[in-house]
Amino acid sequence: MLEKYSLANEEYILTRYQNILKKQGITTVEDILFNFPTKYDDYNVSSIETAVVDENIVLEGTVITKLTVNHLKTKLSAVVFQMEVEGRKIRCTIFNRSYLKNKINYGSVIRVQGKFFQNMYNFTVNNLIILDEFNRDIIPNYNVKEITDSKYIEIVEKVYRRYKNKIVETLPKEYLEKHGLLSMQETVKILHFGDKKEDIEKAIKRVKYEELLKYQMSMKYLHYKRQLNESCFEIKPKMEMLEAFWKTLPYELTVDQKKVINDIFKDLNAKYAMNRLLQGEVGSGKTVVAVSAILAAVSDGYQAALMCPTEILSQQHFETVKNMLSIFPNINIALLTGSTKASEKRVIIEGLKNGTINVAIGTHALFQKDVEYHALGIAIADEEHRFGVRQRVLIRNKGMDVNYLKMSATPIPRTLAISAYGDTDISIIKTMPANRKQVITKYVEEGGKKAVIEHMKKELANGHQIYVVTPLIDESEVLDTANATEIYENMCRYFDGITKVGLIHGRLKAEEKEEIMSRFLANEIGILVATSVIEVGVNVINATTIVVLGAERFGVATLHQLRGRVMRSDAVPYCFFIADKKTENSDNRLKMVESTTDGFTLAEYDLIHRGPGEFFGEKQSGSMNFKYCDIRKDSDLLEIANQDSEEIILKEEFNTSDEYSYLRIHSEENYKKKISQID
Repeated sequence: MLEKYSLANEEYILTRYQNILKKQGITTVEDILFNFPTKYDDYNVSSIETAVVDENIVLEGTVITKLTVNHLKTKLSAVVFQMEVEGRKIRCTIFNRSYLKNKINYGSVIRVQGKFFQNMYNFTVNNLIILDEFNRDIIPNYNVKEITDSKYIEIVEKVYRRYKNKIVETLPKEYLEKHGLLSMQETVKILHFGDKKEDIEKAIKRVKYEELLKYQMSMKYLHYKRQLNESCFEIKPKMEMLEAFWKTLPYELTVDQKKVINDIFKDLNAKYAMNRLLQGEVGSGKTVVAVSAILAAVSDGYQAALMCPTEILSQQHFETVKNMLSIFPNINIALLTGSTKASEKRVIIEGLKNGTINVAIGTHALFQKDVEYHALGIAIADEEHRFGVRQRVLIRNKGMDVNYLKMSATPIPRTLAISAYGDTDISIIKTMPANRKQVITKYVEEGGKKAVIEHMKKELANGHQIYVVTPLIDESEVLDTANATEIYENMCRYFDGITKVGLIHGRLKAEEKEEIMSRFLANEIGILVATSVIEVGVNVINATTIVVLGAERFGVATLHQLRGRVMRSDAVPYCFFIADKKTENSDNRLKMVESTTDGFTLAEYDLIHRGPGEFFGEKQSGSMNFKYCDIRKDSDLLEIANQDSEEIILKEEFNTSDEYSYLRIHSEENYKKKISQID
């Protein structure tokens, strides 16, 4: 990088340009040199002899007529001129560039980028360059307002000549050589002035690698410092209690479950607090892993807390955990939510404080101001991504560095997991229990709705329940899918006298949602019409079918999560995707979900086609919006940066060598910033 040399001292840059640049945050020499082009236009000349109609090419020639401007419509104009190319006269048209009339003169030598249409005489121009301004085949484009690219590159050239020898290398020589990367000085030069595509690609790779490495270093350094600075008690599970618990299970633990439990136990036995994410699809056995972690803590005299995003899910987890640990009568389990009666709440709070309650299950109420723990050993967050705030912050604010386990049923692609959870250890359960039934998934086109209705009647007659999902709540002028209310009314008519129908969506109050879901859970409602609000959460074992209307409006990840609502069924589960409008994209997407139940395969597909926002929401995925990198395209480079960051953090040279000073300072500054946000 460079020292902060102010542009105000660079007299060769006119004041008016300095003022324009200042408005865009470009105030130093460093800002100039490290404001790299946003893209490059390739103006390598093609031969007219090999040109084909409707294929993009670049021609070089001389303008042989004056430019005329034809106003076709209010906001549409066409600049027309002739140029001579390889002895031929070509009629050129470029739209909405009327300013060119005063810029290009008779006799100007130019290059035009575009295509022939109709014949080899009429040429539609997309872009052009005047060779007096740019005598290069590859032209950089800059995102600088009010200054042309030619003028900006002129400024960059003057700055580079004066300061090129002051550009400091930011990466260790070992890693430059290891990956065949250019030096920073070479990178700056090529990105601004390079005229070979392969050289520019090398320079871009260097910039991308550094961006990813810095990001990963920040995450790994945070993880490293936590382990170094956060002292935590060591939990030593009483294995005889764990073995007794596992013997009660109606099935043997899968290989993945055993590995994850082992990883968690190692974390609990460490001198630093665990920070681990457990990924596993619905029905993969995350609950057994969580209960094993709870029992591990309790067996050594510590308390455990299990947080859920909703009260009804808290209630369900409470019943499940209580049942699983019923062989241990001395383990006292309590349920604490926002609706817990005041008298009960006082008893629970006192029990948590004096240690007579071993396990607390509930919503974020578990970490409210008035709740104190006698010896909290582990906190577990189920469906972690559904919480509005990071629960770890609430725990830290109580002055406790406890072991923290996050659980999610949303399969996250590896590249996203590396990016979003770089400061977290990640465990994955992919192997499904042997007794788990596969969901029969069918993509139903318009003509198949009647068969779906008949299937629903058959399932209801067998005592089973059904989800019907729609993407809309209210009528929309843009989207023509029937709204949830209309669907609800239709279902009431179709199944009048057969079953009761419920309606749930995101605009209902929390208590209204809870009430309807409770009725569905109790089998008082046979069909639940809902928006994707039911994507995660309560498990209704008796629900055997889910029908997704307007399926083309959902992403692959969401469709898979919706399908997961019936994966708990003891009977054969069914999922129907019904599309209102068929496009090539939606057709491919729905066929993809129909073809596999592997959530991680589908997650990778969704990442490529829809981006990170599908998994985390646009707000959170925005934190991973790199300036130069695209984690969908640069996944290989991300893997390399991830491995290198782990290696560098543990190097002795990282703390002592000048070669690592830039990465060290960057990591430390980000660490301090992160800690201040948490605290």
